[in-house]
Amino acid sequence: MTDEWPAPQIVEDLADVPRPRVVGLDGRPPAQRTAPPEPDPLDRARLAFAARAARYLAADAGVRQFVDISSGLPTCDAVLDAVGDRGSGVRAAYFDASDGPALHPGASPHRAAAPVVSVPWHSPQALVERMATCGLVDVDEPVCVLVLDTAPRTGGPAPGPDLMAALHGVLGPGGHVLAAYPEGERPVRVSRALAPFVPLEPGLADITWWPYPDEDVAAEGSGITGAVGRVDGAR
Repeated sequence: MTDEWPAPQIVEDLADVPRPRVVGLDGRPPAQRTAPPEPDPLDRARLAFAARAARYLAADAGVRQFVDISSGLPTCDAVLDAVGDRGSGVRAAYFDASDGPALHPGASPHRAAAPVVSVPWHSPQALVERMATCGLVDVDEPVCVLVLDTAPRTGGPAPGPDLMAALHGVLGPGGHVLAAYPEGERPVRVSRALAPFVPLEPGLADITWWPYPDEDVAAEGSGITGAVGRVDGAR
């Protein structure tokens, strides 16, 4: 009871209570929220390239570790889905190496199956040393490092000679690198682009067709060139 009137009963379930009608100043209802944009076709091509290469390397080179360096794409999920059963021992990790704000796991483009390591982008050598000492990657076992050229959007590393040299210096036998270059840019020679890694066949190719044209790839190319290299002496 209040001082003068009975207290109204509190209604817990308001499902049947009509919501107020919201209109703009011009009397029109607000525009409905638009659907999220479709994924970029070129990003889909990059993900498909990573998945096909992972399947190939897992089957033919015994690679069980995949590391994405700051691509900004859910490549770890694509790799894990492509290689098969999550209980197969295949692991993936994402290194957020950029000069922007650090990426936390909640903002990661990956599911919880892929740990996220934020690394301030200082130099290729510092990045590679962090990868080798973080406890998530065993560089003495076969590893494939993915360097897709989406990283420049966030100020991260691109597949340049300094990064290739740093990766080659730390990866042991069975180490591989997967690289994709900017749209419309094709390095003159794959041996120079991947050096000191040894290119796998077919060398530089449109990522839609790597490693070879078959029924699983589109007839039309993407315009993005990619390649996969291995540490000399690896299978």
